[in-house]
Amino acid sequence: MPTATAAWADQSKTLGLTAIRVNAGVTEALLKSNITVNGEDPGGSTILPPGKLALSFPISDVKNGKASHLGELFISHNGAMGWRTVVVSNLTANLGAGTLKGRVYATDTDLGKYTIFTLTNAKTSGSTTTFTVKLAPGAAGLLNSALGTHAFSEGMRIGSGATLLLQ
Repeated sequence: MPTATAAWADQSKTLGLTAIRVNAGVTEALLKSNITVNGEDPGGSTILPPGKLALSFPISDVKNGKASHLGELFISHNGAMGWRTVVVSNLTANLGAGTLKGRVYATDTDLGKYTIFTLTNAKTSGSTTTFTVKLAPGAAGLLNSALGTHAFSEGMRIGSGATLLLQ
């Protein structure tokens, strides 16, 4: 599994990076529920001490205050219904609106474009914006249904994030 730093270093045409740190408690609860979360190439994921999952997605384009990202968010669950997956591609962060959207595929079925996360408490300093990451309204139901689990709750606080735009 590539580290967030390695995924970032491999990108020669990126305009920046969005990184998300999943709280240690959320990471632990997901693992106990047989749920894994990864940032897929050229995005990245790694576990940081003390057990926080770190995801990263290179920024490929910025237009009208929206940052488009490379890579995919990959969530899988091994449960009574076997392996089920949710892949979120075409990730777009709109810090002004406080959203992170993407096209959602559930076990290879295109469910359309959804807001997956809300980005709140945004603070900008120079070229970096930090924020709190929560599940967007309706995202918990979508994930639970697609994965055959009850691990996600509405408005669940996932962790923190930061977007760095290169000058």
